[in-house]
Amino acid sequence: MTNKTHQIRTADRVKTELPVTINGVQGITRDVSASGVFLEVNSPQEPGSTIEFLVTLDSPTGQLTFSCEGEVVRTEELEEKYGIATKILSMYLVPLLDEKK
Repeated sequence: MTNKTHQIRTADRVKTELPVTINGVQGITRDVSASGVFLEVNSPQEPGSTIEFLVTLDSPTGQLTFSCEGEVVRTEELEEKYGIATKILSMYLVPLLDEKK
């Protein structure tokens, strides 16, 4: 009998590098799925902790920013950065501010 020590992924991952900000610290995404995101940042995070982060992407109408809350499920120490596997708990599109005329 095999003991499974890792979670089975339920969503396909897409490799993509998007800008991300966690508590003012810049980083990038390494891959994204419907249920989670893998981040590369300069500061470590504790597995089991909840983090808030912003992900920015370009669209034909300009940049879109998503505000996300995630649970850190796994961390990796990379050469000069930290990898953070995050399960997305909530996500919403940050409203664009209309310029006052």
